[in-house]
Amino acid sequence: MGSLLAIVAGFIGVVIFIHLRKQAELANALIKQYCEQQQLQWLATAQAGISWFPHKGSLFRYKFNFDFSSNGENAYQGTLIMAGPTVLHFVVPPYAID
Repeated sequence: MGSLLAIVAGFIGVVIFIHLRKQAELANALIKQYCEQQQLQWLATAQAGISWFPHKGSLFRYKFNFDFSSNGENAYQGTLIMAGPTVLHFVVPPYAID
Protein backbone atom coordinates (compact mmCIF):
# COMPACT_ATOMS: atom_id res chain seq x y z
CA MET A 1 0.00 0.00 0.00
CA GLY A 2 2.83 2.36 0.85
CA SER A 3 4.59 1.76 -2.47
CA LEU A 4 1.37 2.45 -4.38
CA LEU A 5 1.00 5.74 -2.54
CA ALA A 6 4.62 6.64 -3.39
CA ILE A 7 4.01 5.85 -7.08
CA VAL A 8 0.87 8.00 -7.17
CA ALA A 9 2.65 10.87 -5.39
CA GLY A 10 5.56 10.60 -7.82
CA PHE A 11 3.20 10.62 -10.81
CA ILE A 12 1.40 13.71 -9.50
CA GLY A 13 4.76 15.41 -8.95
CA VAL A 14 5.84 14.69 -12.53
CA VAL A 15 2.53 15.98 -13.93
CA ILE A 16 2.83 19.21 -11.92
CA PHE A 17 6.44 19.68 -13.04
CA ILE A 18 5.52 19.21 -16.71
CA HIS A 19 2.61 21.66 -16.38
CA LEU A 20 4.84 24.31 -14.79
CA ARG A 21 7.48 23.88 -17.51
CA LYS A 22 4.86 24.27 -20.26
CA GLN A 23 3.53 27.39 -18.54
CA ALA A 24 7.06 28.83 -18.26
CA GLU A 25 7.79 28.12 -21.94
CA LEU A 26 4.55 29.80 -22.99
CA ALA A 27 5.29 32.82 -20.81
CA ASN A 28 8.80 33.09 -22.21
CA ALA A 29 7.47 33.05 -25.79
CA LEU A 30 4.82 35.68 -24.96
CA ILE A 31 7.39 37.92 -23.27
CA LYS A 32 9.75 37.69 -26.23
CA GLN A 33 6.87 38.51 -28.59
CA TYR A 34 5.89 41.50 -26.44
CA CYS A 35 9.48 42.79 -26.40
CA GLU A 36 9.73 42.42 -30.17
CA GLN A 37 6.45 44.33 -30.69
CA GLN A 38 7.60 47.14 -28.37
CA GLN A 39 11.09 47.19 -29.94
CA LEU A 40 12.77 46.18 -26.69
CA GLN A 41 15.70 43.88 -26.13
CA TRP A 42 14.70 40.88 -24.01
CA LEU A 43 17.32 39.92 -21.42
CA ALA A 44 15.93 37.26 -19.04
CA THR A 45 12.77 35.69 -17.65
CA ALA A 46 12.14 34.23 -14.19
CA GLN A 47 9.05 32.80 -12.53
CA ALA A 48 8.07 35.04 -9.64
CA GLY A 49 5.21 33.09 -8.14
CA ILE A 50 2.00 31.13 -8.33
CA SER A 51 -1.16 32.01 -6.45
CA TRP A 52 -4.68 30.63 -6.13
CA PHE A 53 -6.86 32.65 -8.51
CA PRO A 54 -9.86 30.93 -10.13
CA HIS A 55 -10.34 32.74 -13.46
CA LYS A 56 -11.95 31.51 -16.68
CA GLY A 57 -11.15 27.83 -16.27
CA SER A 58 -7.75 28.24 -14.64
CA LEU A 59 -7.21 27.76 -10.93
CA PHE A 60 -3.89 29.54 -10.62
CA ARG A 61 -2.37 32.90 -11.46
CA TYR A 62 1.23 32.80 -12.64
CA LYS A 63 3.61 35.73 -12.30
CA PHE A 64 6.79 36.04 -14.35
CA ASN A 65 9.41 38.78 -14.06
CA PHE A 66 11.42 39.68 -17.13
CA ASP A 67 14.36 41.96 -17.73
CA PHE A 68 14.56 44.10 -20.83
CA SER A 69 16.51 47.00 -22.27
CA SER A 70 15.28 49.84 -24.42
CA ASN A 71 18.65 51.14 -25.56
CA GLY A 72 21.21 48.42 -24.81
CA GLU A 73 22.62 50.31 -21.83
CA ASN A 74 19.86 50.38 -19.21
CA ALA A 75 18.00 47.38 -17.81
CA TYR A 76 14.43 47.38 -16.55
CA GLN A 77 12.21 44.75 -15.00
CA GLY A 78 8.65 44.08 -16.12
CA THR A 79 6.04 41.56 -15.01
CA LEU A 80 3.72 39.25 -16.91
CA ILE A 81 0.65 38.01 -15.07
CA MET A 82 -1.22 35.04 -16.55
CA ALA A 83 -4.23 32.91 -15.65
CA GLY A 84 -3.48 29.58 -17.29
CA PRO A 85 -2.58 30.29 -20.93
CA THR A 86 -4.38 33.65 -20.83
CA VAL A 87 -2.40 36.87 -20.45
CA LEU A 88 -4.06 39.07 -17.84
CA HIS A 89 -1.65 41.95 -18.25
CA PHE A 90 1.92 43.14 -18.65
CA VAL A 91 3.28 45.56 -16.06
CA VAL A 92 6.14 47.57 -17.53
CA PRO A 93 7.83 50.50 -15.81
CA PRO A 94 8.54 53.75 -17.66
CA TYR A 95 11.73 53.38 -19.68
CA ALA A 96 13.96 55.59 -21.79
CA ILE A 97 13.33 55.62 -25.53
CA ASP A 98 16.29 56.35 -27.78
